[in-house]
Amino acid sequence: MRPITLAILFIALMILAPFSMAEEGAGNPDFEAGVAAFGAGELTAARAHFERARNAGLSTPSLLYNLGVVYFRLGQYESAEAVFLELLDTPHAPLARYNLGLVMQESGRPEAARRWFEQASGAESPEKVRVLALRQLDEPEADRFGDISGSGYLWAAGGYDDNIAGTPDDASSNQAGVFADLLAAGNARIGDDGFGLHGVAYSRQYPGNTEFDNTYLSTGASLLKGVGAGELKSTLSVAGSWFGGEVLEREVRLAAVYRPDQCFFMSILSGVDCSASGSLSTIRGGSGFSAYDGEMLRVDVSAWKSAGSWLFSGRYQLEVNDRKDLTTGQEFFSVSPLRNLVSAEARYYVSGRLSLGARGDIRHSRYRDNHQLVSGNAVVSERRTDNRLRGVLLAEYRLTGPWLVLAEWSMLNNRSTIERYDYSRREVMIGVEMGF
Repeated sequence: MRPITLAILFIALMILAPFSMAEEGAGNPDFEAGVAAFGAGELTAARAHFERARNAGLSTPSLLYNLGVVYFRLGQYESAEAVFLELLDTPHAPLARYNLGLVMQESGRPEAARRWFEQASGAESPEKVRVLALRQLDEPEADRFGDISGSGYLWAAGGYDDNIAGTPDDASSNQAGVFADLLAAGNARIGDDGFGLHGVAYSRQYPGNTEFDNTYLSTGASLLKGVGAGELKSTLSVAGSWFGGEVLEREVRLAAVYRPDQCFFMSILSGVDCSASGSLSTIRGGSGFSAYDGEMLRVDVSAWKSAGSWLFSGRYQLEVNDRKDLTTGQEFFSVSPLRNLVSAEARYYVSGRLSLGARGDIRHSRYRDNHQLVSGNAVVSERRTDNRLRGVLLAEYRLTGPWLVLAEWSMLNNRSTIERYDYSRREVMIGVEMGF
């Protein structure tokens, strides 16, 4: 069976586990933070929290089970095997046997996997575990697993912006004001074939400067498959954005994200996770923004690693734009930049509830054609090249359950070969988020 199918079945079994099992770690901040991080897809952070909880003396079946799941999802099969073996002397032994079968299967030991699946398919196992084990054994009694599962995310925040962004976001308005943000995102996995649906809705409102209000909506479908020693997620999505109440852009995007089980530089740095992605978009501007008609290509490489209470991540992104651009009278404005962005982040988990972090990035943009600008009685031709620096300080505190409070301060400085595009910007905001 392909790796991604196994991963989906693994997640399904977490849902099928007895509710009492999920309660065994309640009250331990690191355990609760690990569960929340896992639900948000932050596997490396989840592993760090679960390991800290275990080192602090927590050894409940719930912790062992969740830790084993994280090890499995990260491709650390020997660690996953050791943890699930510890569960064989608990009431959760049938589920542990099935999971050991998955571990053996992914470790290239089919005979050992079959033995564990045979034990998990016994009459003493819960019905749902038995059915899944029989399916692995290709017995006719096994039914197709067709449940729908999913997750969601909500975020609401307020803050102050001392230089509200115009359009595009690297233009200066020289106006300040308070804002309110609202973000909702969700995805659903259908069956066990890796098919999913997703949606995103985002809005930023400026009560005193409504001409800068912006809204973004996106929906689409994805397919997750095992490819080589990793997972490939392909997505087709459509999106729309509005600025100041008017249609800004309509976008159709085809994207792919590949996450290998082991990064190519694992021999140098152990415990590093990584991913590579690419997307191609066709964009059509609204009636007042036809200059943005065209295509956009993005290529992205990311890596992250946990070290004790620290979590480090880095990213490189290449963006290529081919837009219609803007001509007004004697003037010409290029909106087709070639961009290179490098970013890095460090997060320190002070406790299971509190984390502090810093993030920084630098973006270099070189526009495809020279700007033609009227200066006095002459027309000046100049290539626009921008260098943008951004720094962010943040703090997160996890409340009970899935609720989290976040405070963030950011500073941005853009320097351009064309003086009118020089600007700086500062934002401060505080908000709450919830994953489910």
